Amino acid sequence: MLFLILLVFLFSSHSAVCEVQEDDGDFALKFLSQYHYISPTRSGNHDTKTGIKKFQEFFGLRATGELDDETLNEMKKPRCGVPDVDDDMGRVKRYSVYGKKWWRSSFKYYLYKGEDMPESDQIRIIAKAFKYWSDATPKLRFTKTYATRNANLKLSFGKTRHSGTPFEPLCTTVFDGKGGMFGHAFPPRDGRIHFDDDEYFTENGSMWNRSQGLLYNAVHEIGHALGLRHSNKKDSVMWPQPKRGVPTLSQDDINGIRYLFH
Repeated sequence: MLFLILLVFLFSSHSAVCEVQEDDGDFALKFLSQYHYISPTRSGNHDTKTGIKKFQEFFGLRATGELDDETLNEMKKPRCGVPDVDDDMGRVKRYSVYGKKWWRSSFKYYLYKGEDMPESDQIRIIAKAFKYWSDATPKLRFTKTYATRNANLKLSFGKTRHSGTPFEPLCTTVFDGKGGMFGHAFPPRDGRIHFDDDEYFTENGSMWNRSQGLLYNAVHEIGHALGLRHSNKKDSVMWPQPKRGVPTLSQDDINGIRYLFH
């Protein structure tokens, strides 16, 4: 009888381990597809090991192609919802651009406020975020508008299957609740920028209250809307994972925005 109980216990433990491993594998496969390490096109990469290796190379990990704990932990960190790579992306160690280049350098933006932070603070922080990019190149000008029809750039907060500002269609990117994806933006010349309203945002973020920095994340997402893709340089504000504290544009960021608006 004791032998049978022990056998059942060992079988159950083994099944639990297999289940965890299978869950991690499913998560990794979904992650690699979502961020285009496994290509959404027929002609791109569809091999999982190659996708893991590309992810490891981008994030500066040991490029083994194996789903080890270090790789899995990196995948599970909070991050931007914009894909890291695409099939036409050949650059390493420099800024990368995407989308149709804006034909304008003077923009009007509209803000549809989030739930938690006072509206006056949101307005001030978003204006400060735009100033990072206009300070980097004299070509850029940003003006707040209170009419969506006049806006080239539209910033908004939403949860799960969100629609952005009123009357916009549902977004194809679905937010995943607190602690995962903090926001995303569309490439030029779309102009939409979305923040996950399930996140707790403060101006610069804090480990103490586990808040995300709205200023840092806004600078990052505005960079996408202007035409910058993710950078694989960790000091870049276009690095895919958010940082707490006051943002600083790296030379990589400055070179990229000056290339787009020179």
